[in-house]
Amino acid sequence: MTRSIGAVEKAVDILYLFTSEHPELSALEIAEKLGMPLSSAYKYLQAFLNKQFLLKNEKTNKFYLGLNALKLGLLAAEKTSVIEVASAYLESMVARSHETAVLTVPDGLQVVCVDVRHSPRAWRITTNKGATLPLYAGAPGKAVLAFKERAFIDRLIEITGLLKLNKNTITGVEQLYAELAAIRREGFSKSDSECICDICSVGAPIFDHKGDVIASVAVAGSSDRIFGENHQMLIQLVKESARGISAELGYVESQGKHFDEPA
Repeated sequence: MTRSIGAVEKAVDILYLFTSEHPELSALEIAEKLGMPLSSAYKYLQAFLNKQFLLKNEKTNKFYLGLNALKLGLLAAEKTSVIEVASAYLESMVARSHETAVLTVPDGLQVVCVDVRHSPRAWRITTNKGATLPLYAGAPGKAVLAFKERAFIDRLIEITGLLKLNKNTITGVEQLYAELAAIRREGFSKSDSECICDICSVGAPIFDHKGDVIASVAVAGSSDRIFGENHQMLIQLVKESARGISAELGYVESQGKHFDEPA
């Protein structure tokens, strides 16, 4: 039994060697990385080939992940909830920033708060699960909208008319497109009194295993705290959190269509 478990662990170790940086590996590279005899590496590789967990590039004699490995990965990604994954990140965001942290997902032309952790401060932003914000106003919504297709953005503008909601709501079409381009370039969004007076936030997009934007995370508080001396730290915090959640959902940044103009 112990030998069987060891063999399974070694097989899993071989699969873990395949990454976006190393999508193809030779038998010799695998043997050297795991400190195992070349003959043993070939036995494992043949078993993976037989079950189509690995395929072989006949030109390079190197191996790469096969269709059955992809099927399992997609199944796992579909069963992984962004709310479950984001929970620990929201806790960490509050602990590090002392501000309220929210997770929102798109729903039509708005985003819905699906999870929240409130600031421990006496004066804090409070919101409830189920609260909504427009996609074009506020950091959570703009973080999502920036990575939508051009046709979707055009339709949103036509339907909403970019109605003024508060003193700093973006109501000009060209201004909105410039703002969304900046978000794609920089990887984060920010807002100051766009939806509610004196409520400020910084947010970042979350992507799934297919590369689609499916949510955003943000921290919210007063202007002096969000745009004060901790501003850059908060930007890095939401970007790191969004990247971590996206990675756990199977997103690989080298998929590359993001942080650029929309399709």
